[in-house]
Amino acid sequence: MVIVPSIDVTAGRVRWRSGAALDVEPRELAAAFVADGADELHLVDLDGAERGEYANLPLLRDIARTSGIPCRLAGGLASLERAQAALADGFAGVLFSSAVFGDERLLGAIAGLGDRAIVEIESRQGGLAPRGGGADLVARAIGRDSVDSAVAAAAAGIRGLYVIELSNEGGFGGPPLVLLEQIRRALADRGADVALHTGGGVRDLADVAALARFGVASVVVGRALAARRFTLAEAKAAAQ
Repeated sequence: MVIVPSIDVTAGRVRWRSGAALDVEPRELAAAFVADGADELHLVDLDGAERGEYANLPLLRDIARTSGIPCRLAGGLASLERAQAALADGFAGVLFSSAVFGDERLLGAIAGLGDRAIVEIESRQGGLAPRGGGADLVARAIGRDSVDSAVAAAAAGIRGLYVIELSNEGGFGGPPLVLLEQIRRALADRGADVALHTGGGVRDLADVAALARFGVASVVVGRALAARRFTLAEAKAAAQ
C-alpha cells in the first residue's frame, strides 16, 4: 500500500476542504514530503473542485514536473480533454469526479486512459455526491448508489477507484472500511479486478494498518500528516 501525501491548494495556498489551512507554500510542502520519503503526491486544485476555476493548475503542474516523483491531479475533474492535457503536462495520473457517472460514454472514454485514470466514488450515506463537474453531469450522477456505481465503472473498463466517505472527510472520522468492503465484494462477485484507493478521515497509524490489511492500493493522507499525528516514515512502516 502506497502512502500518498495530499497537497490541497486554493488561491495558491495550502488549504484542506474542511477549511483548515497550513502556513506553508505548496512547493515547500511538496519538497518536504519528498525529503521525508514520499513515493507519490496527490495534488488537489480546490478552486477547480469548488468553482470550476483551475487557477492553481500552473503551480501544481510545476510541482509535478520538478518533484521527481509521480504526482496525481485531482479537483473535480470531469473533462477528458483537461485530463489528457494534464497527463501531457507531466502529471502521472488524474482523478475524475464521480460526476462522470452522469455520462456512460464519458466513463468509457476515461477507461481508455488505463491505469493513469482513477474515478472517484464520492459517497454520502450510500449515494454519490459529486464535487465538481458540470451541473448537468452532477444532476444525473448525484444520488446513484455508490456500490452500483463502482460496478458500472468496472464494467466500463475503469481500472482504479478512489473510494471516499464524504461525511468523514475534513476531520478524523476514520477510513471508509465498510464501503470499501461492500465495493470489493460487489466487484469480486462480477469477477472484476479493480485497484481500490482511498483517503479522507485517517486518524492514526491504526487506521493506516487497517487499510493495509484490507489491501487498498494507496491511501491519501493530508491533515493527519500536517497535524503531526504521525510521520510519513511511521505511516509507511505501519503499511508494511
